[in-house]
Amino acid sequence: MSLPHTTDHPAPPESLPPSPGRDHWVLLAVGEGADAACLQAWQAWRQAVPPGSPSRLSMVWMAETPPQAEALRAKWGPHPDLGPLAEAWARQCWGLTPGFHRLSFDQGRLQLTLCLGPLLENLRELQLQADQVHWGVGGDATQRDATLKTIARLCRRGATLQSPDADLAESLRPLGFEPEGDGHWHYQPRWEPRRAAPLSPPWPESAPRRCVVVGGGLAGLGTAHALARRGWQVTVLDAAEQPAQGASGLPAGLFSPHVSPDNNRISRLTRTGLRLSRDTAQRLLREGEDWAPSGVMEHRVHGKAGPRGALIDEALWSHEASPEQKTAAGLGADASATWHPTAGWVRPARLVQALLAEARSALPGRVDWRGGCRVAQLQRGDSGEAGPEWQLLDAQGQVLASAALVVIAAGPGSRALGEPLVPLQALRGQLSWAVAQAGEQLPPHPVNGQGSLIPHLPVPGGTAWYTGSTFDRGHPLQAAGQATPLKPDDHETNLNKLASLLPATAASLQSPAGSRTLQAWAGIRCTSPDRVPLVGPVNPERLPGVWLCTALGTRGLTWGLLCAELLAAQLTGEPLPIELSLARALQASRPAPGKAQPLGED
Repeated sequence: MSLPHTTDHPAPPESLPPSPGRDHWVLLAVGEGADAACLQAWQAWRQAVPPGSPSRLSMVWMAETPPQAEALRAKWGPHPDLGPLAEAWARQCWGLTPGFHRLSFDQGRLQLTLCLGPLLENLRELQLQADQVHWGVGGDATQRDATLKTIARLCRRGATLQSPDADLAESLRPLGFEPEGDGHWHYQPRWEPRRAAPLSPPWPESAPRRCVVVGGGLAGLGTAHALARRGWQVTVLDAAEQPAQGASGLPAGLFSPHVSPDNNRISRLTRTGLRLSRDTAQRLLREGEDWAPSGVMEHRVHGKAGPRGALIDEALWSHEASPEQKTAAGLGADASATWHPTAGWVRPARLVQALLAEARSALPGRVDWRGGCRVAQLQRGDSGEAGPEWQLLDAQGQVLASAALVVIAAGPGSRALGEPLVPLQALRGQLSWAVAQAGEQLPPHPVNGQGSLIPHLPVPGGTAWYTGSTFDRGHPLQAAGQATPLKPDDHETNLNKLASLLPATAASLQSPAGSRTLQAWAGIRCTSPDRVPLVGPVNPERLPGVWLCTALGTRGLTWGLLCAELLAAQLTGEPLPIELSLARALQASRPAPGKAQPLGED
């Protein structure tokens, strides 16, 4: 895909070139003119690739400062072909803090990764092989040469670099680029370039793209959906008859960012994951019925640090709640409370079901759901180009499915199928809920911080509120599909937490005494000792082709789809949705922490 020189009104893009055996194209755009390069690539890809094709386009835009929605509209709106694309892009230009942001278009077949901040620092956080580079950066020669050297290591042999800068010969020739004329350079070094090893070797392009996913919750069907969009044939096995019968069966939950004084990895991961979860819910679910971008107030009951504008733009993700918001929630105007405007609530089972429904309708034949299939063990079969063919057996030794790639996303049941040393900890949670009654002092929006309260959710006959949940750290890991026992005493635990979180609301819900019957739901979540998910190969040497996507802990609604995208990107060799250093911290094969850290409710 050769792009013309960047102007305010570019010429029509050329068509995509043939690429036998490949269905994925990567554009790396740096500096001035990057917006034009991305929009033209998007237009060319749309013209060349029919709807429903597994072909995909990944665009990575490096910028010091975030694009502004109104600037995109003003610059490209008048353009007849690129204007609609720029408008779709502008609608996703929210919350663009320093770091990586993954924007998705055209049902996920086109992905734009915005990398905001210092250029050289962010280039070193990339893992990709670019087919085309747009270079629009000047600067002093020393900085330019160091940047171009890093870019060359990110290029696929045969890649094209395009730049309006005519004074690049002395910088590009020693890196293996040869001129092609009209500002184009061809990357064909006479040596074998030294590249950093990827987190996980991508799946061989010539090997069959078949996979079995164990687990029908958000992590499992999120993974199946992500791989199906990339042309894979995926079989999903679950012990339950229907999807989302484990922890993803939670009646309602929150997706919300995490605030930390040092902007730690959990904070950065939650922001990236929240964007993906929110955008997916907006695309697939009914607002007000299945989910709502309601915002969430965090009452800092135990003196947790609030947002710091020096690290996170307070107007974008989190800021101190206003006195009016605190009063509306029944708190004093001087209470310590954070307002998260991008947060909200969702019914996880509806999201899981919607992912399966979209896969069946938009990607027919690529996802095969099989309920009532409890996997007891994995057994090696014959080896092929991608490794051994794994057979998944039930308790009677019957083969349920087989494939060279198995992704275990079975929550608490993942340890038994993966590696005995996989460090999973069980975390039982019980939620209490009831249909709302007159006279109750419910806040207008969800509140969390010491447990949580989600009010005003529609149910047959009215609306309901949900509060909880408990954190039972002593519960054993249970088998997939096994029902989690309910504990009547947990209602008292949840109401006591609510009394600390929202005293006035808790008092109104307990009066008059004995006039209400509380309902309950319980499930088992699992987490790792360092509270970070496990994503990727379990043990590449002992169990080649066995991957994990689990240990989402209490943040499954925020992290589940992000982990699925990270896993799929590693398998297919696509640009990662997060910084390389963050992805490394999530690797399932990472050394287990020497000491388990205490689990917090946040």
